[in-house]
Amino acid sequence: MPLSEPNVERYLEENPAFLQKFVVQHLSETDIRELYEHWFQAHGRKLSNEKERKRSRTEEEGRLQPKSSVTDNKLLIPSLSAPPKNVKFSNTRTTLDVPTEDSGDEAMDITPTIKRQQILSRQFRKTISREGAPILKPYRREFCLSDAMSHSTSFSDDLINIRSLLPTNLQLPGEPGEEPSARRRSREEWRKLNEPELMMELVRDIAQDLDLVSLCFKILLNVGILTNGDRCSLFLMIGSGDQKFLVSKLFDVTESSQLADMYEHKPIRIPYGKGIVGYVAESGETVNIPDAYQDDRFNKAIDMQTGFRTKSILCMPVKNSKGETVGVAQVINKKDEEGPFTKNDEKIFERYLTFCGIGIANALLFQSSVIMYKRSDSLVLLAHYIFEEQRDMNTLLRRVLKKGCEMFGCTGCRILLMENKEGKGMLQETESCSLYQKVPDSFESCFEVYTGTDVKNPETGDEYEFQKIQTPQDSLANYIAQTLKTVNAIPGENIEGLGGTISEDKIGADREIRSILAMPILTDTRQVLGVVEILNKKGEERFDRNDESLFEAFTLFCGLGIYNVVNFERLLKANSAQKVVLEILSYHASASKDEVSIIERKEIPSAGELNILSYDFGDHTLDRDQTVLATVRMFMDLDLVNKFRIDHQALIRWSITVRKNYRDVMYHNWRHGFNVAQMMFAMLTSGQMANQFTDLETLALLVGSLCHDIDHRGTTNQFQALSNSPLANLYSTSFMEYHHFNHFQTISNVDGNNIFKSMREAEYKQLMEMIKQVILATDLAMYFRQKANFKKLCETGETDWTEPDNKALLRSMMITGCDLSAITKPWEVQRMVAEKIASEFFNQGDIERDKYGKAPMYMMDRSKRDELPKMQVDFIDNICMELYESLEKANPLFRPLLDGCLANRRNWLNQVERRTSFADISSANVTLTHSSVTTRDSDDETDHMGPTHNLQALQNQPEEECSAVEG
Repeated sequence: MPLSEPNVERYLEENPAFLQKFVVQHLSETDIRELYEHWFQAHGRKLSNEKERKRSRTEEEGRLQPKSSVTDNKLLIPSLSAPPKNVKFSNTRTTLDVPTEDSGDEAMDITPTIKRQQILSRQFRKTISREGAPILKPYRREFCLSDAMSHSTSFSDDLINIRSLLPTNLQLPGEPGEEPSARRRSREEWRKLNEPELMMELVRDIAQDLDLVSLCFKILLNVGILTNGDRCSLFLMIGSGDQKFLVSKLFDVTESSQLADMYEHKPIRIPYGKGIVGYVAESGETVNIPDAYQDDRFNKAIDMQTGFRTKSILCMPVKNSKGETVGVAQVINKKDEEGPFTKNDEKIFERYLTFCGIGIANALLFQSSVIMYKRSDSLVLLAHYIFEEQRDMNTLLRRVLKKGCEMFGCTGCRILLMENKEGKGMLQETESCSLYQKVPDSFESCFEVYTGTDVKNPETGDEYEFQKIQTPQDSLANYIAQTLKTVNAIPGENIEGLGGTISEDKIGADREIRSILAMPILTDTRQVLGVVEILNKKGEERFDRNDESLFEAFTLFCGLGIYNVVNFERLLKANSAQKVVLEILSYHASASKDEVSIIERKEIPSAGELNILSYDFGDHTLDRDQTVLATVRMFMDLDLVNKFRIDHQALIRWSITVRKNYRDVMYHNWRHGFNVAQMMFAMLTSGQMANQFTDLETLALLVGSLCHDIDHRGTTNQFQALSNSPLANLYSTSFMEYHHFNHFQTISNVDGNNIFKSMREAEYKQLMEMIKQVILATDLAMYFRQKANFKKLCETGETDWTEPDNKALLRSMMITGCDLSAITKPWEVQRMVAEKIASEFFNQGDIERDKYGKAPMYMMDRSKRDELPKMQVDFIDNICMELYESLEKANPLFRPLLDGCLANRRNWLNQVERRTSFADISSANVTLTHSSVTTRDSDDETDHMGPTHNLQALQNQPEEECSAVEG
């Protein structure tokens, strides 16, 4: 495997034991402290105030013994290679046996400079953390739900935030603290106190301890003192309803027991209502048995295993403030006495357990809050995995399944993914919407992670074993996919509808199954993506209801992760398909070598010969190839070829490609784009506007004019929204204008078409932004927003047109003037163009009425076609006149445009007065159209196809193609 950062990171995640070993061997104390602080800062947590905790413990200790002057000294501890005789290590602090006046040889806490070996040495790791893991570690201990009630849990990492919210004298789980037995009075000293004093001291002893193990340990020590019992046990109630049972939190605690040993206690599970403890829990009664062997409820097998002789038993329920039983306390054998427990023992025992019940309830409540915090923390980390890894299903599920094993304290986690009916992958889309089909007895793949005792080859040193199985056979998963039920079971249990009991064969697993919790992964429509299974709860017979609750959230996150990866894979495939389509289109839509050769062999006429310097230019005098030659001439006369080092052949190929990418619609075709570019060329040359703009702006204006309507569909932006075309879904506004710009970029990036390849990157980006602004300005909605400001600037007569914002506004108004310039042309040209525009609009109106049942706008209603002259007058009055008046004020050389507009207004008014019909206008255009067509190549006749032919073409196009933009 190549040595790269992702590979190293993956190896370390899969082998945390190696990372810990490396830290122990190679990091100094300073390195670890810096790593510790950096970890908390990166996770947004605050370091706890060690001094405040130390002060709190010192004050608590001060009530039990006099202070020593040695306590506040900072002592340096020699190297571990030669440890002093009286040095001990406890938690993350070092203690030195310093004789004091009252404590004899008791150890005093100090704050030393600790060596690396002292912090991480294996020999005192248990005292560093009660569960065998150092508190100071680069990897945080993950939440294990099995620790929730029946097991002890180290919460030290997560309590650093919680600590700041609580009184400083509380003892929290996992925090450095003292052994409860370290500075306690002996039984003889306790018995010197009278009963009220003794009860008060023992209550105070447990009042501020929220560590459930430490609290229960203190309770049992104190119960032994109060009753003079030999050994004590405490059982806590777990579950609810018919799922209740009791778990021994601590068992057989004696006067000589040590707290550190209690954290290694393996819980004993007792059925609710069974045995002496179960009976007391169920009945809520106190049981005082003088001779245990005479009671049928007593289990003699424990004595036989331990060799201990149980004589008398005092067993009593522990209740909370609501009177509910939360546990059972049990005392065995009076110490140094033969007699049974007395009524007075029962009385004292009951009084003390009243306070104990409150303390246990508080500790359980606190523990539950920390568990919820850890759940949330784990789910946040799981969400991080999901949204961080969306490229590869194997990598995602490897991380998610590992996290599942850690979260639930189990040794196996599996995800089975569904296969669609066609067998072409996990997910299937229906025709109506994207749904995930539930397919019985068919899974595409199964991803598994095993850890702990379920790792097949532990000699490899890998903590986790990951594998993928194709077409897995899992009867239980099929059952869950069909019934959508959650299954929580152990081997041998019969599941109705499954057709047998839970076993390895039913699950299709190659490991021993001791317990299983399985749930379907569902979409919001309750369709099945797959099934998640967690196997073999550590230290427990089966998964509990808390596991089920968290498992539901875990399954939801798994579904999100799978959905994201699948959608990402679909996106990649769609992008690949798009690239293939673009390659095909670029091949067929780009200029061929023969087409380029034909143009290259022709001489490029001058601008005068082509008449492209005139505002009265009409394209009907040029054939298709001549329009390309005229385009090249524009670039040459504006000196853009030299200034931007444009390759001559590339310019010809690009010009032909632009021509080919205009559709053969009635009006918004290549000749319209060419006419707009010619008018822009005339403004820049005859109107002398090239002197007003930079070379880059001039290039942007000419290119934007040529491409402003490329791939136009012959319909407006409003039609795009009405037909819900892909373009309307792709862009939020100015649908076709954005499409024109993006299409221009696409064809310009094709090999051989890039006329901008010699430009610097910054220059190219600036050019693209200006071309985008030019094309977007052809949306009349943009013109209406800007015309008032432009008119105001033009009327002042003192506007600085070199100011960037003013210059950008001027460019926008110029391209709008070019786009509408047909209204300024000689009457014969204007009349022919008006017929084409009207025919295109009428085609759209017909489609709106026939296909979508919508009454078309007035200007697009074919039944109103004889009102075309009036429509043209309204168009000039409401849009064109104000625009050309402002342009003429900005530059008097634009006066011919205003004059042409006024002349055509008079002509259209004359047609209104004469009540000229649309048919009459079409007939008048026949002569001009026929004479112009005969001068062109035969393939150009599509530029003038009649209204009926064009409507048929539009109706035969796919919906997304017949939905067009811009009027």
